[in-house]
Amino acid sequence: MDIIVSHTNTDFDGFASMLACTKLYPNGKMVFPGKLNKNLREFFSLHKDAFEVILPSKIIPQEVKRLIVVDTVSQKRLGSIGPLLLNEKIEVIVYDHHPINDPLPNNIKAMIAEVGATITLLVEAIKERNIPISPFEASVFALGIYEDTGSLTYSTTTVRDVKAVAYLLERGAKLSLVSEYITKPLNQGQRELLDQLLENSKNIKINGWNILLTTGSMDEFIGGVGEITKKIGNLEGVDGIFTVVHMIDRVHVVARSLNEAMTVLPPIRSLGGGGHEKAASATIKGDDLEKIVHDLLEALKEVPSPMLAKDIMTRPVKTIHQDTKIEEANKLMLRYGHTGFPVVDKDILVGIISRRDVDKAIHHKLGHSPVKGVMSRNIVKIKENTSFMEIQKLLIEKDIGRLPVVDKHNAIVGIITRTDVLKLIHGDETPRWHKSLYNSEDYNLASVNGNLNNVINSRLPKKIQGLLLLIGQKAEKEGYKAYAIGGFARDLILGLQNFDIDIVVENNAIEFAEKLVKYLGGKLKTFPQFGTATLTLKDGNKIDFATARMEFYPFPAAMPEVEETTIKHDLYRRDFTINTLGFKLNSPVFGDFLDFFNGKVDLEKGIIRVLYNLSFVEDPTRILRAIRFESRYGFTIEEQTLGFLTNALENNMLAQVKPKRILEELKLILSEKNGLLSMNRSIELGILEGIFGEISNKKLLIRALEETKVHINLYKKKEIKVDNEFLIYVQVILSFCNEAKQKEFLTGLQLDKSQLEDFDFFFNNYQETLQSLKNPRYFSASEIVETLQGYKKESMIVLLALSFNSTVHKRILLYVKEFSNIDIEVTGEDLKKMGLQPGPVFSDIIKKLRKEKIDNNLSSKEEELLWVRSEYLSQGQKEDF
Repeated sequence: MDIIVSHTNTDFDGFASMLACTKLYPNGKMVFPGKLNKNLREFFSLHKDAFEVILPSKIIPQEVKRLIVVDTVSQKRLGSIGPLLLNEKIEVIVYDHHPINDPLPNNIKAMIAEVGATITLLVEAIKERNIPISPFEASVFALGIYEDTGSLTYSTTTVRDVKAVAYLLERGAKLSLVSEYITKPLNQGQRELLDQLLENSKNIKINGWNILLTTGSMDEFIGGVGEITKKIGNLEGVDGIFTVVHMIDRVHVVARSLNEAMTVLPPIRSLGGGGHEKAASATIKGDDLEKIVHDLLEALKEVPSPMLAKDIMTRPVKTIHQDTKIEEANKLMLRYGHTGFPVVDKDILVGIISRRDVDKAIHHKLGHSPVKGVMSRNIVKIKENTSFMEIQKLLIEKDIGRLPVVDKHNAIVGIITRTDVLKLIHGDETPRWHKSLYNSEDYNLASVNGNLNNVINSRLPKKIQGLLLLIGQKAEKEGYKAYAIGGFARDLILGLQNFDIDIVVENNAIEFAEKLVKYLGGKLKTFPQFGTATLTLKDGNKIDFATARMEFYPFPAAMPEVEETTIKHDLYRRDFTINTLGFKLNSPVFGDFLDFFNGKVDLEKGIIRVLYNLSFVEDPTRILRAIRFESRYGFTIEEQTLGFLTNALENNMLAQVKPKRILEELKLILSEKNGLLSMNRSIELGILEGIFGEISNKKLLIRALEETKVHINLYKKKEIKVDNEFLIYVQVILSFCNEAKQKEFLTGLQLDKSQLEDFDFFFNNYQETLQSLKNPRYFSASEIVETLQGYKKESMIVLLALSFNSTVHKRILLYVKEFSNIDIEVTGEDLKKMGLQPGPVFSDIIKKLRKEKIDNNLSSKEEELLWVRSEYLSQGQKEDF
């Protein structure tokens, strides 16, 4: 015998789940272990003939082989059926969507997921097995989802719930039936209870939360207390509401959270109840309502404090003095990307000036006036302990974009903007206890929602784990804030090996590194002008430290000017969202994930995205970085970012960058495994033309770059040392540019005299050389040597890459592999011993002798001497010799 059961006081989700189980387990019999809630009772009284339900008294425990439990896993909530749950001889299957705290017995097979309603899990199973359902059954299933998700409006609602509803509608579910039972008006008893609860309600503040606590007492059982509780909470606009109602021989406690950050489950659990983070309830036998209220208040003290202004405000705050000229305020707004500034006088907040105020003042030719003449003096400000809900309320009611945070002396200590609030509501970077109850299932990356400890422990060598922990402990002890950021964090999340550790420090990275070197040992090199330091440990590993800084660009493509700032501003200055990821190192919060700009989402989607519109204008080298990351990870440049990139190219931004900076970025591209893919992409997008001007033949250039790589690898295989490998690629690219661009770029590269001479020789001769070598007539070995002997071995690779002709290719390779290494053994001393007088003749002899040897006419020093004797000595000299 198979039994299908839900909890006592069964609701639509429990009943719908039971009904769905009869589709999955056709031999199962539905059993109600207790009462039905009011709405379900009305529905069932009308439709009872459509369902087969047996009474608990008809169950013979010895005959039960399988127990299917839905919408609960608590033995206490199964009434007389409860003992069967713990019977190890019975197979138990559980479907539930409530959080599980304690491990389940071995005989229980649990299908538990954090969705809005249990019926969602069963609808998914029915869909997967392609089990047919009737429109009426689909409507009952939809009732379960709509009831437990507040018609898909509760924060616990997931995409899976919505997809389940869509599937049910496709199967004929009637929303009219759903509406009839979900939106039932209150009956007489419920209205009386509502009035009583409203009259007895008290607003209390506990641990920073605004809570409504209300009590009531009824002589009869009144259903729907949960709906009544929710209605009162919505009327009062509080963080959470708790109703405590005595009915007959029991006290019913119902809780609802109306603030995304607040959980009501822990205090309800302390009373022996259960439920969700946002909706929970408990039923206690007896009539001691006062004691239960007392216990509830004590339990509420343990609920974590709400998010306060001090937790989310930006600090330090960029302010301007009230005597600052309006035109200067305008420059500062452009520099920092702000739309307004708090105005101070001796650190005391006296006003706010907005972009709109500045624009209007400049329009009226008041740029020379101080900001105190146009600033807003009616300031809406908050304290550090202002709650997040109050902050939202103020921004909406006052229709303002920023809230200064002040201390008791009215000195500004932080600021919160509308963007900060929206980010916390809709973004992913909130404290762990403030996150939504359920995490998105769209992410396939490592589980990094709040803390990276698991990823750090599983993916980093123990040595590096220990090193990071030591840095965090030292930072905490010395009063610094340290963060691991950038590529190290990005590749850690991707599961790629990257042990180049970059640490950003709030306040002063050099001071912190100087303290750390005494702690860890090693050698420290500091760069005060940049606020950075590099620590080389005894084992050779390096750690780079940088002070958290804000960058601004005085003009496009300029080198940035920097100021110390917070980690958030530091990350905002970076190139792409995927490079803004990081985690905290300080010991109390070690591993806490930083993602201010949704970089994790872009990492998951494989997207390269800039942080702001003028990113490529302020630093055009980011164009090259974009294609480098695109090829390295197989990502795609996001559509709008590609538009910004194209616009920067059209405005010739790359031409404004010094060639040496371009050289460094190209070098990084070509050092990548997929470097040639990046080069192809840069040609496709017109990036190379933005750097080098017009390219004579793009397709041929791509082919030449591929050939270059082939021949560099051949050189390496034969253990031929290649100097300045990257310059070989540059040489190839410049071969497709006009002469003026070649000279301009080479001058900008600041090469040494020898390198410049080699480049000049190459560009002055290579075309004639290649054309000469194409001649189909026979070339002797010495003629090939004479043609190629002026080129450096690196330039020979360029000639090979540019040859595009089998004859030329063969002749160059012969020179490289054989002829270039041939040299004569006869010396000047040998010639003197033969009686020849030093002078121009020596040079002529050496040149001709080498030619003879190259052409395979001479094979030893003796033969060389004989040749000289026959060609340059007189008969008498020959006889003497």
